[in-house]
Amino acid sequence: MTAQSSTASRSAPFGYVCRRCSRCCQDKQIQVNPYEVARLARAKGQSTSAFRADWTVDGRGTTLRWTEDGACVFLGPHGCEVHGDRPLVCRLYPLGRHVRSDGGEYFTTLEGHPQSAGQFTGDGTIAEYLSAQGAQPFMDAADAYFRWLCVAHERLARLADNAADEAGTADADLLDMDTMIARHCEATAKAEPTNLDDRMRLHLRLLHNAIANLEDHHAEAT
Repeated sequence: MTAQSSTASRSAPFGYVCRRCSRCCQDKQIQVNPYEVARLARAKGQSTSAFRADWTVDGRGTTLRWTEDGACVFLGPHGCEVHGDRPLVCRLYPLGRHVRSDGGEYFTTLEGHPQSAGQFTGDGTIAEYLSAQGAQPFMDAADAYFRWLCVAHERLARLADNAADEAGTADADLLDMDTMIARHCEATAKAEPTNLDDRMRLHLRLLHNAIANLEDHHAEAT
């Protein structure tokens, strides 16, 4: 799936009608962030740790697995089995969202499966399409985790190789929302938040703290 050359803002004319042919669920790498993993895990009645192990590539929690025939692991005989909690890339389709370094965004239209039954229309705008897909909370979460990732890369680049290696070995736990929160709340004797948005905010705070603590430890050792 490739992007067409033209770019557009949220106010640009756009419309798309999904015909539920499920061809967009074939042969794709569907990337997920910790917020999306947490939503999907709740939908499956699992912890984020269990969900990552059962449903993501190599248990890393960054890409959903696929079946032997190349379909998304959540594509069932009647369509998406987690449609209410589907990741952002699925909500955006057939749009691609791109975020600039200054926080600005633009959208491209993707070339999907040649036999897709979906229909492009001239009705509405990109903003209206995003609203209909319930995409905004997912975009906010994606942006927040992307900002943390940028900060982490920038700060780790300033550290010695051994410190960066130490951070790399902790990646799996860092991105596991339930594990991070459980450890923090046990250490601080505080109750875990139950609301998913509150859990995401706490997880992001813990992620930023983890990078700051790594810098402090590195400074003390040098």
